[in-house]
Amino acid sequence: MTHTVKVIHNVRIPMADGVTLAADLYLPDTPGFRGPAIIEYTPYHKVNNAAYGPRATRYPFFASQGYVFVNVDIRGTGDSGGFSESPSSPAEVDDGVAVIQWCARQDWCDGAVGMIGISYTAGVCFDAARRAPPELKAVVLCQMCSDWYSGMACPGGTLRLFAMENFAPLMAAYNYAPPVPERVGESFDTLWRQRLDQSTPWSLKYVENLLDGPFWQSRLLRDQHHQVKAATFLIAGWSDWYGDDMLRTFDRLSCPKRVIVGPWTHNYPENAWPLPRISDRHECLRWFDKYLKGVDTEPERPVDQEPPVTLFVRHHNPPAPLRREDAGHFRSEAAWPPPARWQTWALAEGARLQAGGADPSAQAGDEASAGDRFSYRPDVGIAAGRYAIGQFTPGWGMADDQRLDEGLSLVYSSPVLSEPLEVVGMPRACLYYEAGAAIAFLSVKLCDVAPDGSSVLVTQALLNLTHRHSHSQPEPLEPGRVYPLELPLQATAYRFAAGHRLRLMISGADVLNAWPTPLPYQATIRRSAAQPSRLELPVVGAPSLPPPQFQPSQFEPLPPEQVPAPDYAVTRDLINGTLSCSYRTLSGVGVNRSTYTVDLQQPSQASVDSDFTYKLERPGWRCRIHARCVTTSDAQGMDHRAETTITVNGEPYWNKSWSTRVPRMGW
Repeated sequence: MTHTVKVIHNVRIPMADGVTLAADLYLPDTPGFRGPAIIEYTPYHKVNNAAYGPRATRYPFFASQGYVFVNVDIRGTGDSGGFSESPSSPAEVDDGVAVIQWCARQDWCDGAVGMIGISYTAGVCFDAARRAPPELKAVVLCQMCSDWYSGMACPGGTLRLFAMENFAPLMAAYNYAPPVPERVGESFDTLWRQRLDQSTPWSLKYVENLLDGPFWQSRLLRDQHHQVKAATFLIAGWSDWYGDDMLRTFDRLSCPKRVIVGPWTHNYPENAWPLPRISDRHECLRWFDKYLKGVDTEPERPVDQEPPVTLFVRHHNPPAPLRREDAGHFRSEAAWPPPARWQTWALAEGARLQAGGADPSAQAGDEASAGDRFSYRPDVGIAAGRYAIGQFTPGWGMADDQRLDEGLSLVYSSPVLSEPLEVVGMPRACLYYEAGAAIAFLSVKLCDVAPDGSSVLVTQALLNLTHRHSHSQPEPLEPGRVYPLELPLQATAYRFAAGHRLRLMISGADVLNAWPTPLPYQATIRRSAAQPSRLELPVVGAPSLPPPQFQPSQFEPLPPEQVPAPDYAVTRDLINGTLSCSYRTLSGVGVNRSTYTVDLQQPSQASVDSDFTYKLERPGWRCRIHARCVTTSDAQGMDHRAETTITVNGEPYWNKSWSTRVPRMGW
């Protein structure tokens, strides 16, 4: 049965401390309706949903299928009361559980509650699921990590530039923006003043917690997978950050579970790049129907009898800043990781990847001479792309031809493959690494080299080597000592074609994604018989399960000339010896600009100067929120300054600044 839908705006949901949260309800317009609730819990202001295009049509869609969709502003944002000091704060998590329980008590709810979200709004699903309220029966999470520290803030133990370039100023603007005057009425001034007086920019917490610890441990899922009882459906994309995290999370969950990883960027698959798109809302409906209503949307295809793992196996695609479509095929698996045979490629003399174990040219006792040296260059990584494609909507910033970085890296290439090689799982780089400084970073990238010489990034591993044992207690390296390292590369599903070659690229930086380490140095990769550095690949055969059946997306891709593009440039100052990355892009409902600069001779000297402008306009009323964040490092530590300025009708209304400094500790 399909229902017509009605919308009730700004229902107030009371919290235990007296704060009320604002919710928009999308309900079946059917007398006496009573059914399950689905919650989206957002910091991005529910009033802005229309700016996200097809995403906003999901709310009435689920309501039309017999659910009450509850779209809630988290405390201190949008039309809700209270204030916010950090992402996934304890108060925010408590609120999320309270919203679930409130929904279950309403006359229109039958007691069963689900949650759905993408990015941050998926993270709040993890926050709730680990608390396991009995009313929460099912969750759907798209494009999000389960661990704030290693998934988003500091992957590999190094600050991710995105956190300071985009997320810092964006949230410093969003969290001080006013509620909608006509939605909140007489409480407008009180609600706005509360967040202006008491909220704190989230970026301060990022900078003050560059090491893992209790702050990050209390957020998202972390190691609490065993606490999740709700049936969990995970959706990810290889062109985003989180495919690897989603698959590891799937493996550790013991609840009913499913995971799909497609070629997609940071969006729902129905309107993401690259193609092919699928109707993921139909798959989500099937999940909710099963675990909230106890029925199968498609009785001939029961959800709990389908293969729980679906992967898009990518084929070679020429590198491009925005790939419109990926060649490849979907593959079903019964488990993750799937059964595989491990194939070893030794790092060998002459920049070769040699099939088999140790370098056959290496002799016993030649450890001191068998090795390859590289110099740390902080400008390596301009071809890597931005990883989190959500930074540049709808998908700009994908990886370029990796040959742009090869001249500043160690490179090992295989012979031409005589037959295809399908790699599904988590490759490993087992390296014997000789440190050249007390603090060093290692970037390892696996690439696919086509017959024309172009090199495509397949997967990578990034590690601040002082964090090799712990992200909370870094250990300096001992220069001259050889360290055995086993680096898991991010999960991948990729088919290398016959006639192509494997390539492993090793360097000491990933300039567009990781804050540079401070010390110039040289490092050596050893490859003797006793120290056999190698690449290990999980190779699979033909699938034993039939491929998945998906409904096609109803959203057609824009013609190329209509796809909005950012300003995005990487430049090198040949006189002053610096590299800069500057951009201007539409982001959310505002404009984000940033310039990141690193000194190539003194890489301890690096900076990000970023801002975000958010405008709200009503008849006779114009509000402009401008946030600027400046983050700089030197040999001793890092400084971060944030400032938010608000004008109303062109006149100054409010301004505040904050600052913090942290010492260098293992970064």
